[in-house]
Amino acid sequence: MTTSAVPTVPAPEFDRLPVEPDEGLPQAFSCPVGATVYDFGLYAELDAPDSDPPETLYDLTAPAPAPTAVTPPGYLVLRVVRQGAAGPRTVFLRKLVVEPELVHTAGQLAIRLLTAKVARGNLNGPGHYGTEIVIGVAQRWA
Repeated sequence: MTTSAVPTVPAPEFDRLPVEPDEGLPQAFSCPVGATVYDFGLYAELDAPDSDPPETLYDLTAPAPAPTAVTPPGYLVLRVVRQGAAGPRTVFLRKLVVEPELVHTAGQLAIRLLTAKVARGNLNGPGHYGTEIVIGVAQRWA
C-alpha cells in the first residue's frame, strides 16, 4: 500500500510595516510587498476622555476570556490600496484588534496586528509618548 503525501503550504513570512509611532495617527505610507507597492492608511478609533494626559497609553489588545465581558478601549483601522493599470483599488479596509493567531487576508496579502498601544498624545499629533504599533504583512503567493 502506498500513501501519497499531502503537500504543505509554508507559513508566510511576515515583514513589519513601517509604522512610525512618533508621527501619530492617522498615518499613511507606501510600502512594497513582493513586486507590488501598496498604499497603507492607519487610524485609531478610541473611546477615551479628552482630559487624559498625553502619556496615557491605551492597550488595544483583545482581553483574555473573563467572567464578565471586557472590551478594549478602541481599535485600529487599516486601509490597503493596490495601484494597478485600472487605477487604485482598495483591497483591505478593516478594524484590527490584537489577537494572537488572527491573520487577515486581502488578495495576495496576509496581515497580522501584533501590538497596538496608542498614547493619547499621538491621536492627531506627533510626539514621543510611548505609542507602539506592530503590524506584519506577508505575500500569500507570488
